[in-house]
Amino acid sequence: MKVLDTPLLLDLLRGRIDVRTLVEHSRGEELATTELNLYELEVLARSGPRVGRDRRVAAVQRLRRKFTVLPVDERACQVAATAQAAHPRGGSTLEWLMLGVAKAAGASSWWTVPREAVLPLEGLEVVHFSKKATTSRQSRN
Repeated sequence: MKVLDTPLLLDLLRGRIDVRTLVEHSRGEELATTELNLYELEVLARSGPRVGRDRRVAAVQRLRRKFTVLPVDERACQVAATAQAAHPRGGSTLEWLMLGVAKAAGASSWWTVPREAVLPLEGLEVVHFSKKATTSRQSRN
């Protein structure tokens, strides 16, 4: 399973990356995101200008139906807490939870955009995805 980060989902919503491109790069693996990533998108959609708000919120809801949405559960919280405790000065709780959800669900990689730094979580490959190419690195604790 490949899990998509919020900045990559934003690029999808803005038309900078096409869903078909993601599907091609997934090589048949399931594409997913976390409930927390969709929460971030929902906040952005609702906090923007009043004009177009309904359209933005509807776009987030359509996106929700295109991917598997991974919930925050007890196992995800345990994985995230263990990782964050090992790196007490890095990252926000929300970031650690997102990665914990992905790892607890058995994801093989975390897909984001080149401009986003991702904290390391052992066993979860970080792939910086762009329209032109993808680069990856294995995250390690």
